[in-house]
Amino acid sequence: DNTYFDDNFWSNKITLVLNALDNLDARLYIDSQCVNHGKPLIDAGTLGSKGNVQVVIPFVSESYGTSVDPPEPSIPVCTIKNFPYLISHTIQWSK
Repeated sequence: DNTYFDDNFWSNKITLVLNALDNLDARLYIDSQCVNHGKPLIDAGTLGSKGNVQVVIPFVSESYGTSVDPPEPSIPVCTIKNFPYLISHTIQWSK
């Protein structure tokens, strides 16, 4: 139900969006609304001991939905030691 968060909300009630959501679909939805309504977005997140912040200025910078992270060449040592969350981390740790 989009009764409260309608076009009026996005167009008139906010000037900036601060985002720290925990799933991709929600991040992409907020990003698309910000781009569609010309609202700046500051998106923040963590993965293990890593942190990331992205500032999105509609029609000026790359949006969250269009950005692509480069692939990581290897598993960071801090992930293997402190935050193993995939089977490949366990395999790497055992070597």
